[in-house]
Amino acid sequence: MPSLSDWKETLFPEWQIYALIDPLADNKPLQHWYQQAATTDAWPLYAGTEFADDLLYGPWLLPLAQLPDWATWWSAQEQAGYATGILIASEHPPQTVLQHWQSLLIAGLEGEEVLFRYYDPRILGPMLFTFHEEETRRFLGPTNEILLWYQDDWLIAAPHPEPELTEHHEPWWRMKESHFVGQPGEDARLTESLDDYLWQSHRLLMQQWYQSNDDLKTVITSHIPAMHQADIPKLYQPIWLILQLFDYSSWWPSILTHIPQDESDEQTELMNRTLAAIQHHKERNIYGE
Repeated sequence: MPSLSDWKETLFPEWQIYALIDPLADNKPLQHWYQQAATTDAWPLYAGTEFADDLLYGPWLLPLAQLPDWATWWSAQEQAGYATGILIASEHPPQTVLQHWQSLLIAGLEGEEVLFRYYDPRILGPMLFTFHEEETRRFLGPTNEILLWYQDDWLIAAPHPEPELTEHHEPWWRMKESHFVGQPGEDARLTESLDDYLWQSHRLLMQQWYQSNDDLKTVITSHIPAMHQADIPKLYQPIWLILQLFDYSSWWPSILTHIPQDESDEQTELMNRTLAAIQHHKERNIYGE
């Protein structure tokens, strides 16, 4: 199989190599970056977005030329089983690359807006196999090549870069059922998405939650059968699960009358309003028990 060094040698010298990383990964890639990088021109993708208050919990773009011997570190981490992130190479300016990957943070799925963890090889790996040529070009935009560690091998995609195909109005990327071939089922995706959303958007509440609870994904999964038995519509499934997680199950379904909504509301906005109501109750106890 090709090695990371083999891939590097095929790139043009003027191309810049970047890592798109999850700072919450077990091997703490952002911490390693700031400890080892010669200079630290790294960019948080949440900057300038609706998630700007949580820069340390969303993906970062790291220019690897600033990190001595980065390839040895990266290869060792990936092959040890860490979902460190993905590597990209581009001939275009960093701001162009940053803007493109920022525009993919929110994607459309079945008429809803969802967080898209494309920087996790476990998600992007199987998805890349489902893209047709035009989708691959549009997804990568100004990126000349992408490399990620998936199923014990390096997966490479190298379409001709088409920066003009990039649409920067969110959410412009639409995920289809065909993209999820080889991916976890709907329940697993719901669990992953809710876990990501809660940690990235409501960290204070989650820190309080963990004072008296264990693994979040395990608890979410334990409520899934009851959710299906109650025949909760897809739009409201995350809200229903949130109420179970925070011991507000008695609010269902009356909570829907306390969160202003209309037919155009997206799932994420309804989740935000539900959690705001929970937080407000915890602080002011206006709902009563």
